Amino acid sequence: MQRFVGAVSVTVLALVVVALFALKPEPVVTLGLVFPILTSLFITASSVVVAYVSVKAYSREGLFGVLFLGCGALVFGCTTLLAAMFLGSEGRNFSATVLATGAMLSAVFHLLCASLTYRGCPPRPGRGGQALLWVSLASLSVVLILGAAVGGVLPAFYALGVGSTVLDQVVLGAAAIAFASSAAVIFVVFSSSRSAVLFWYALALAATAAGLVGVAFSDGDISAVPMRAGWATLYLGGVLLATSVFSAERLSGLHSGRDGKAV
Repeated sequence: MQRFVGAVSVTVLALVVVALFALKPEPVVTLGLVFPILTSLFITASSVVVAYVSVKAYSREGLFGVLFLGCGALVFGCTTLLAAMFLGSEGRNFSATVLATGAMLSAVFHLLCASLTYRGCPPRPGRGGQALLWVSLASLSVVLILGAAVGGVLPAFYALGVGSTVLDQVVLGAAAIAFASSAAVIFVVFSSSRSAVLFWYALALAATAAGLVGVAFSDGDISAVPMRAGWATLYLGGVLLATSVFSAERLSGLHSGRDGKAV
């Protein structure tokens, strides 16, 4: 029943995002600090916990897929919080830049995790040095994204009087496709292994993909319903991601290949 409810909730939210874009409803009242508060609770906090648990699991089991999961969660948790802090303010281009580029990098990490999970790579002795290296690279990437956004190094992702640029929509769209592809790959493995951690992980990736679509279709308007529906779906993705990690003590489901056999 829990799996059915989770699947239905993600599907309904995805359909709501599409419907809101098609109907283009009138904007509603802005929510001010609600965005950063909810983001810190449902995305950033969950992501940091997931990253911590993933690194511990890698150190214990030596599964690179788990390590990449943690890196992707860490990048997304940090960049979404930074983006949420400047939504609706004069820093809209900063917010759009950080969210889109952070989502794209996070999607790459999750795609690597999904690929290794599908291949069923055997566990190896975990190395603390490698875990530290990858986490440091993920953290450094967040700093670089922040610096590039502040310094205006990257082309504009949001323009006053215009809204989201084509670049922003393309990057968000690419990130959404990458998250959706990862979800599909993970679900294929789940269909064979029936692992709970894979089930919730696939739903988390799907919810994140749907949320990014909603943000892309909002034209950068914080008062638009598609923007809020998109962020609400991202919050759901954060909860589902945390659920996936805590559904298995050792994250053993992540090393089951497409044949459903532990390796």
